[in-house]
Amino acid sequence: MKPLLQHSDARAALFAGALSLGLLCGAWIFQYGFGYAPCIMCFWQRYAHMAVIGIAVAVILARAAFGPDTGLPKWLGPAVLILALLGSAGIGGFHVGVEFGWWEGPKACAAANITNMAAIDPNDPLAFLSEPLGPIACSDVVWSFLGLSMAGWNMLVSLLGAIGTAYLGFRKGAA
Repeated sequence: MKPLLQHSDARAALFAGALSLGLLCGAWIFQYGFGYAPCIMCFWQRYAHMAVIGIAVAVILARAAFGPDTGLPKWLGPAVLILALLGSAGIGGFHVGVEFGWWEGPKACAAANITNMAAIDPNDPLAFLSEPLGPIACSDVVWSFLGLSMAGWNMLVSLLGAIGTAYLGFRKGAA
């Protein structure tokens, strides 16, 4: 029996799951560590990454439990992971369009009922636990780097992740 990571679908799943976990951890650090409140569409992007992680764990566990014969085609796991990453990229791209004003976001995105940031005690590092930040308007860019908002970075990294997952899962000569 081959070691687990010699299987192309397990390598693709590990890559996609680690990428999504990294993006989720980054979002949580921005939210809870730096106080950047997410909007509704930010949460949708997170849900897509949670789905990627769940699918990746299922693919890896199936490969570990059943070895080379899981009873499912080897292309199925990477294909579903790619679709989930493209879903995250699509939500991120739609979010970027809302931020730039190219189109309107869903009605739930318009309500900006964020808790007053001045009411949070800066000397209390756990203040966010007692004063949770509410959703902000999806058109508000709360952070950007090199001209891309968090939604833009999520879109770019998710697209690159889908390409990397495809390469690992479908390249010729892969086991």
